[in-house]
Amino acid sequence: MATTTKSPPHERPVLGSLRRDRRAWFALPVLTLLVLAAAAAPFLDAAVADTDTDRLLAGPSAAHPLGTDELGRDILVRVVAGALVTVEVATIAVGLALVLGTALGLVAGYRGGWVDSVLMRVTDGLLAFPLLVLALTVVAALGPGLRNALIAIAVVTTPRFARLVRGEVLSLRTREWVSAARIVGVGTPTILVRHLLPHLAGTLLVFAALQASTAIMAEAALSFLGLGVQPPQPGWGGMVASGTAHLDSSWALSVFPGLAILLTIAAFNLLADALRDALDAHRPVLSPIR
Repeated sequence: MATTTKSPPHERPVLGSLRRDRRAWFALPVLTLLVLAAAAAPFLDAAVADTDTDRLLAGPSAAHPLGTDELGRDILVRVVAGALVTVEVATIAVGLALVLGTALGLVAGYRGGWVDSVLMRVTDGLLAFPLLVLALTVVAALGPGLRNALIAIAVVTTPRFARLVRGEVLSLRTREWVSAARIVGVGTPTILVRHLLPHLAGTLLVFAALQASTAIMAEAALSFLGLGVQPPQPGWGGMVASGTAHLDSSWALSVFPGLAILLTIAAFNLLADALRDALDAHRPVLSPIR
């Protein structure tokens, strides 16, 4: 027995609600620019390394719209190239945490018993630490670098997804269509993947957008401390850190990458809010397929 979703005919689609939401008007263009900048980053390797020794720590000008850094490198080019790191954090780190956390939450919530107790105690232990403190611990153990920073962010984000999914599954597993599937001999993996997981998609989408903003902030903090992106690869957190030593002579070096971090985090948070409201307003009615 499988399940489907049926929405009342008078309800507008979720995408229609997003088109009417002013938060989405801000979030979607910003995130689109972020993706386009990340796509352009591989073609900017030469421009990222190019230096203008006659314009060190220069302010915005026609030649360098956002100014230059202490080595004469164009800040605009480096901000655009740094978008690739941000997209990697939002996709790789959060995506890995989404997959692992969802799997653990499904198993813990559906099986219950000692499996649930063991998994949730480990999860609670990880959640007891502040996210950045735990990420710093993982990176300190693995060593600095973007790859290790992505692993650290995935590790500290996974328990959040696991706890969320487990709570949702505890509610869904008592539904009559889940009980009927067990009675007719449907296997546990099929129930988890085909019966329970589809009903978690909306909740996971909203939560992933929220966690993407948190992960981006964590990566920027790690890079600011020298544990994330390593020079000469551009990263927004590292650019803010290098600019703090030159605030008296070049405010642009820290302000523009910091503004990029702020706008990206705000865009993900606003998108999550808009998605939540749209999905709540048009939440489907669950019914079994006969």
